[in-house]
Amino acid sequence: MEIINTKDLTKKYANGSEEFTAVNNINLKVQKGEFVIILGKSGCGKSTLLHMLGGLDEPNSGSVFCNNTDIYSLSDKELTIFRRKNIGFIYQFFNLIPSLTVYENIVLPALFDGKRLADLKMDSLLKTLDILEKKDFLPNDLSGGQQQRVAIGRAVINKPKIILADEPTGNLDSRSSQKIMKLLSLYNKKFKQTIIMVTHDEELVRWASRVITMADGKIIKDEKNVKNINKKPTKR
Repeated sequence: MEIINTKDLTKKYANGSEEFTAVNNINLKVQKGEFVIILGKSGCGKSTLLHMLGGLDEPNSGSVFCNNTDIYSLSDKELTIFRRKNIGFIYQFFNLIPSLTVYENIVLPALFDGKRLADLKMDSLLKTLDILEKKDFLPNDLSGGQQQRVAIGRAVINKPKIILADEPTGNLDSRSSQKIMKLLSLYNKKFKQTIIMVTHDEELVRWASRVITMADGKIIKDEKNVKNINKKPTKR
């Protein structure tokens, strides 16, 4: 089942007197339950593409259909509500609110969506994220890996159909990076959430079921990942 479909997606930026094309006429389909990694060097357009898929950066031309909804046909208010219900975002720099505790940062999107705290099963979520004992801590009292796990909790609290992750391991050491990738894989496999992640780290592609490579605003390679570590072994 198709959950994301872009048509002729293009984004341009002014660069002084010149125009720079960050995303160049991309047509992309993502199926429900895929774990897609978009790989490429800095400046290739992968983060711009991700932000447009999530309704954060409007294209100059083209369209994005997310869960059968043309998201850029929505009003600003409608798009905000749609994102909150359907998409979870994870960023490289965590974007936690420093004055709120771990618990408060995670539940904030659910409160905006009118959900009752009693229905959220927070202890179970915090245990999965391995931060239960940190729930009353402030972000500045946590390690980078712990802060990113809080960010993942915030992204999944509303049980979105899609998780978009923008260089989620970019500021982490290798051990913390592996923990983050295991968590993303868990949510993909156990809870059937579609994950689209951008990275420049080729070591991480082994976690994905599909790898898309970008250069100069275009997709230059799109293939199933035969080396996916979560792939079930073939029976003999």
